[in-house]
Amino acid sequence: MQRLHYLLVFAVPILMAIAGCGNVPGGSLPQSKQTAPPTETMGSAFATLRQDSEKFLTANRPLFIDAQEVYEKVVVKADPAYYLVDIRADEHYAKHHIPGSIHIAYADAWRPTKTDYLPRDKKIVIIDYSGHSSSQVATSWSMLGLDVVVMKHGMAAWSKDKDIIGGSPLPCEPKNLAVTKESAIAPDHELPVMDVKAGTAWELLNLRAEAATAKPVVIQADDVFAKVTAKSVFVLDIRAPEHYSAGHIAGAVNIPFRRLAEEANLKKLPTGQQIVVVCYDGHAASQATRLLNQLGYDAVAMRDGMSVWTGDVNVIGAPAIACAIPERVTAQLNAPLSPGPSTAAT
Repeated sequence: MQRLHYLLVFAVPILMAIAGCGNVPGGSLPQSKQTAPPTETMGSAFATLRQDSEKFLTANRPLFIDAQEVYEKVVVKADPAYYLVDIRADEHYAKHHIPGSIHIAYADAWRPTKTDYLPRDKKIVIIDYSGHSSSQVATSWSMLGLDVVVMKHGMAAWSKDKDIIGGSPLPCEPKNLAVTKESAIAPDHELPVMDVKAGTAWELLNLRAEAATAKPVVIQADDVFAKVTAKSVFVLDIRAPEHYSAGHIAGAVNIPFRRLAEEANLKKLPTGQQIVVVCYDGHAASQATRLLNQLGYDAVAMRDGMSVWTGDVNVIGAPAIACAIPERVTAQLNAPLSPGPSTAAT
């Protein structure tokens, strides 16, 4: 029945996208002609979103694309299979953006008037400042049936120039804060209760995406350290168990990313306390954060993950962020940037 909801909901938008903006790379989105969603009823709002979250987490598909690959395939080769969406603030997009990208501000990314006309026959690449807010948007859009990837580390992987990024460059050095190998076990909690009036899974997801968009996107590592010291926050580490065992933030509970939406694991999370989600570099944590906030939790991702917390690659479980962007890539990518709001979406 759940699959039937989505098939019914997306039949009209797919036809619209093919006839409308699907073949106009870099063009503005046309004005939406919103159609009424199906009126079929569904089960529990929480159960519906939990099942859809689990499908998202267990799907075997690429979630990210490197800036160099975007440069080669989209800027150099103009591959029509890709469709770039920049979700940064209006002024930052207008000043500098990747050629061919359209603009939908993060605050508007949940709106059906924007998503209805995104192409269903292209791979949508979402671009932001550092990869965190785009990872959140990608989660909701993917659950709506779009083929979405995040440009890893956002414009901070395209350039080291703050003026081009519109924000801070990637951190060059880890903070080397304390870690522990002592595992933490969380008691069971009640699951969130949703008071949401939605007739379809599509309506429900849009309502919850709107609510999630209003929450903070990231929290800095120093602020997490202070909150952990004060014991005022619940830390959720979604890395692989072997990396968690090698070292983690004191008190952090481990639930691997792909198993997060299992009901037994969700019961380990508090509903009356902020949850800080930690991963390797902040991207997966941002996706998990969006899922949790859609489900009714109060979650926020730790910016840049364990890669900024410690320089020990055995603890991180991946290379430090500063090592992931060679100078040759950023130097090469600076040249194609074109200023101006010529492709801003309505």
